[in-house]
Amino acid sequence: MLQPSFFCIRRPVTLALPAADWTPVLVYPVEHTPHWVGSGSRQGTELGALLGRTRAAILEDVVTGRTTGELAARFGISGAAVSQHTAVLRRAGLLVSVRHGRYVLHTITQVGIALFEARPRPSL
Repeated sequence: MLQPSFFCIRRPVTLALPAADWTPVLVYPVEHTPHWVGSGSRQGTELGALLGRTRAAILEDVVTGRTTGELAARFGISGAAVSQHTAVLRRAGLLVSVRHGRYVLHTITQVGIALFEARPRPSL
């Protein structure tokens, strides 16, 4: 049986129990693309002005979880530059970074999501 999962990250996982009456299950990750992700959005433009375009783009991209190497490849910057950007975003509480072996996985937090979902207020 195939089972999509919001919480499965990057690689499918097999679930099989030794009992003969259990059906093997392949759990696979789904791509999460919230409605607010998009380079042309007003919030994205304003957030880029606040955080910087690269940091705002990284924050949008880690919705589904990305490693430092994946972010470096996607944005054409060095791993050290990605680490600096993610450190700033992490200190601001906008993303969380978790080490898995030799990789660090970066994922947006609820605070980061709320920042994208916030409606801009009219200027005074």
